[in-house]
Amino acid sequence: MGILNDFERRLEGMIEGLFTKAFRTGVHPVELARRILKEMEAHKTVGVREVWVPNRYVFGLSQVDHQRFQQTDKALRRELEQVVVDGAQERNWALVGPPEVRFDLDPDIGQGTYTCEATLVEGPTTSGQRVVAESAPSPAAPAAELVLLEKGKARRTFPLGSDRVIIGRLAESDVVLADAGASRRHAEVRREDGRYVIADLGSTNGTMVNESTIGERTLEEGDRITIGRTVLEFRRS
Repeated sequence: MGILNDFERRLEGMIEGLFTKAFRTGVHPVELARRILKEMEAHKTVGVREVWVPNRYVFGLSQVDHQRFQQTDKALRRELEQVVVDGAQERNWALVGPPEVRFDLDPDIGQGTYTCEATLVEGPTTSGQRVVAESAPSPAAPAAELVLLEKGKARRTFPLGSDRVIIGRLAESDVVLADAGASRRHAEVRREDGRYVIADLGSTNGTMVNESTIGERTLEEGDRITIGRTVLEFRRS
């Protein structure tokens, strides 16, 4: 299958020698990619105008496999999330929210085995828009994401998969904030010539980057955006 071949090629290119060495035994990432495609087929829901498929996949791994996956956790999750997007696009299916893949430790299973829970989890871009169409970043810029931080820990990730991402309280926003200090349409992140630029959209309380109020600013790795009491960290994937 082309999707699986593309997945393995991308992964080998990114991780190089580590890919072959780390996954010589136990659960192999290609198994998980194949399982995602099977779960999409098994759990698709036919709507009035669309066929919806799961967008969140939580894999339970043994302690040994989980530890091996942690070596390349970020790259693996990102590439498996791309499999979700590619699988849906190929079949003209839709996602109710951004793709999400997670690896959880399951002490009750043995090395080389895994569990998979596939669910439909609504995301911020479901108001008449197909998430599938905007999930894959274009080659114009490296992939990036905003990470929601709570007490210094990452709680949720928002891929910057389109050229313009709106942040605000409105349900139609790409990044929805349940924060009274956020305006309905508070700020936007634009992708321009390989850069990501954040701009305030005339919000009531303003937008801060690294504790400085901004009108517009190019984002750098690790920059922290503060909107109300919400903190988002910009990361290159």
